Amino acid sequence: MTMRIADWLHRYRLIPWLVIALFLPVGLWPASWWFEVKEINFSNTRQGEAIVMAVDRKVNRGFKGQWSVTVRQWDGAGWLTYCNASGASNYRTESRFPVPLTLKWWTDGQCHELPVGRYKVTTSWEIDAAVLGKSITIDSNIFEVRP
Repeated sequence: MTMRIADWLHRYRLIPWLVIALFLPVGLWPASWWFEVKEINFSNTRQGEAIVMAVDRKVNRGFKGQWSVTVRQWDGAGWLTYCNASGASNYRTESRFPVPLTLKWWTDGQCHELPVGRYKVTTSWEIDAAVLGKSITIDSNIFEVRP
């Protein structure tokens, strides 16, 4: 950049606006630009069996992200946190889920055996590639673990 252009930008206080114009558009993109999750469904199961799930999601662009999972149990009066899990992953467009997809895999082995009861699972992702911190949170269906 020549001195003449730099003086002109400084005189009209355009340098901060130029920086904003270069970096703000990435921050304005929605989280769905990277990642979309439509639903998470768990099948009812018997105690001691694997808790099988189905996830409708699409990785639109590769990114590194943080994830967290909260498993909540219904106690008759409200939802109590039963188990929390978290970690980091590299998300790629060509990534696939294992078959069968289970709660044990979903929580990286941190939550998998649930006692008899009703449950729902909340999963959140933080997209590290987003300048302004984009996140996605979704609740699963309510499912039962039976004796």
